[in-house]
Amino acid sequence: MMKKIFRLSGFKLAVLMTLALSAHYLVALLGYNSQSFFSLLDKQAVDAIQSSRGGQVLHPEIGIVAIDTKSVDRYGRWPWPRSIMAELLEVLETHYQAKVFAYDSVFSEPDPTDQATLKVIERFAEEAKKLGSGKSKQIQGVDQLKTRLSQEMLSDREFGLALSKWSKQVVNGYFFFADSSRIKHLTQAEMDESALRIEPSVIKVIRGMNHLAGLPIYEGVAVESNIEMLSPAGTTAGYFNVFPDAEDGTVRRVHLVLRYKDRYYPSLDLQVLSRYLDDAQITMKVSEGGIESFKVGDRLIETAPDGSVMINYRGPAFSFPHYSVWDVIHKKIPRSALKGKILYLGATEVGVFDLRNTPVGVDFPGVEVHTNLLDNLLQGDYLHTSESTDILTLLAILVLGFFVGLVVPRLGALSGALFAVALAGAVMVADYWVLVHHQTWLSFTYLLAAIMVNWMLIMLHNYFGEEKDKRFIKDAFGQYMAPQVIDQLVKNPNLLKLGGERREITAFFTDIQGFSTISETLEPETLVILLNEYLTEMTNIIMEFGGTVDKFEGDAIIGFFGAPVPYEDHAKRACACAIKMQESLAEMMLRWKDEGKPEMLMRIGMNTSPAVVGNMGSAQRMDYTMMGDGVNLAARLEGVNKQYKTYTMISEATYKVIGEDFDVRELDLICVMGKNEPIRIYELLGHKGYCGEERLKLEKYFSKALELYRQQNWKESAKYFFHYAKHRPEDNTAQVFIDRCKNFVKNPPPEAWDGVYKMTEK
Repeated sequence: MMKKIFRLSGFKLAVLMTLALSAHYLVALLGYNSQSFFSLLDKQAVDAIQSSRGGQVLHPEIGIVAIDTKSVDRYGRWPWPRSIMAELLEVLETHYQAKVFAYDSVFSEPDPTDQATLKVIERFAEEAKKLGSGKSKQIQGVDQLKTRLSQEMLSDREFGLALSKWSKQVVNGYFFFADSSRIKHLTQAEMDESALRIEPSVIKVIRGMNHLAGLPIYEGVAVESNIEMLSPAGTTAGYFNVFPDAEDGTVRRVHLVLRYKDRYYPSLDLQVLSRYLDDAQITMKVSEGGIESFKVGDRLIETAPDGSVMINYRGPAFSFPHYSVWDVIHKKIPRSALKGKILYLGATEVGVFDLRNTPVGVDFPGVEVHTNLLDNLLQGDYLHTSESTDILTLLAILVLGFFVGLVVPRLGALSGALFAVALAGAVMVADYWVLVHHQTWLSFTYLLAAIMVNWMLIMLHNYFGEEKDKRFIKDAFGQYMAPQVIDQLVKNPNLLKLGGERREITAFFTDIQGFSTISETLEPETLVILLNEYLTEMTNIIMEFGGTVDKFEGDAIIGFFGAPVPYEDHAKRACACAIKMQESLAEMMLRWKDEGKPEMLMRIGMNTSPAVVGNMGSAQRMDYTMMGDGVNLAARLEGVNKQYKTYTMISEATYKVIGEDFDVRELDLICVMGKNEPIRIYELLGHKGYCGEERLKLEKYFSKALELYRQQNWKESAKYFFHYAKHRPEDNTAQVFIDRCKNFVKNPPPEAWDGVYKMTEK
């Protein structure tokens, strides 16, 4: 097959590749592969441009009233008493005269402080009746006073009156549940009552209603809205749901409409725009292809078929002016700063956890997503693509691909590379300019692929053939890959890419316990023979399970599973390999014992995660290796075995993908050196069924002990660990925790201790 391909001319190869790219683009365009790798790369290219271009011109009438650290320090943990919310609204409207105030939050439960107040009033009434000696007139007066105080002192009532008073300036927030599993606790009556309170906000004017049934838009299964007292007549509301992209969890767009029970509801930002434009009517236009646009007053908003708009972010977090709630209530902000403005109430305090991953930064305040979108809607410069840009992209792929096919075969290797790089650079710069100045673009990824992939294909055609490819693969990889893996690579060289590529793998690190001590007791020649025997056996086992040996570092073996051949079960292969390696080493030690050789125990650490794998090095010497944070974690886990007296350790990520095929034991929640994020670690015991019934019963004691340990019940935890250790004296892990429990009894951890054990060495 390869011979037939390379018999083609460079131009014909370029034509075939260009047509394939065009077909791939059309498939993605029609929605059959909307979450393709190319699509994600395109999004990330636009992300990079947004992140790199710096701050943009902001609409001067948008600001954020922030639930920030200062306010939380003053008022206490959010949510605050509704009386504070009432005071904030009164100050904003009477003192600052804000035009619109929107809530990026929902008040779906009664104020807890009201319940405490009612209890105090009830107690007061009971005591007053006792002092009145049971006289009927006095009892009646106490009851009347109780009723009046119960009505007047409720924070919710105070806030509700403020919302009613300023209903023409307020936009309430609510959200939809998208997953029915989260609303099992709600009765139908509760859901109906909550939905009834947002009825006034439904989109009333829809053009093209005959196409509604097939709309490709998100649909809610229930509503979480303000309580009745905080939903007075005259107020309007919008949902603040934001749906990150499924590929990488980044918030790039906001949906302006959601469907609920065959009715269509506008987003918070669409409602804010309507209110800002003096309650302008919201009109939704629908066609066979989906939602075409919204019209708010005389402003036209063109959307994607699902009713979403891609945000043109103005800059990193805190680009918009933020005003502390505390400062606003205490009138420390100049009146001119807020007068006539559109203000959102939202959380920026980290502890409130309303943070998003966006193209311009992680930990981005959710409320600022909404201010960015509203700014786009007001200035009309949100990002967009259209049928015109799609057609132009397709034409550009064809033109560039054919052009490269005509020119590059006539050039030498260096001149061809320079031509391809220069052409790619010019196209990318032109596309960048279009994006920055016109908020649209042609596909960066497909245009770049049309140039660089064709150039690479032509170079391969010029310099390589099938036999050279085979020899290269066998020479480069034969020493550290299984023969069956090499055969697959020879049949499909595309599994290998020049440079590195991101792929999920299971990284695999082994080391011999106390090897330095062993080496001191043996003559160098004996040590080399022993080590070679050990490494040969272990390497053969790795290859047997389709693993790749990355390198040897003394007695350590570094390998990985899942590349270059992308086995879907790479984590299971790695675990099965580790079990067989330990079993084989045990057999070797029995033989070595008879030969008078020292005992050797092996520690193994594994982690499953994305990593960059590929050929790295120079033209004369290269290694097919792996890089990434997850790789480093696997190396750390190999060393962590020492702390827990274990020999085969896996991460939680590996545990989650090996299913029910193996017996494992949860060990701890730790932070490895150099990392702040805790990870859960497990000991790999054996294949499923390795632990018999008696062992499984005993492991329950270990699990119970671990649970008590995390509850800081040190004495009870130590008892359970001691029971385990008594029945399995050969297992030293329990003693590690017994020692910790004794230490914590004498030296308790801080109150904020979360059960995480921080490693102090690698």
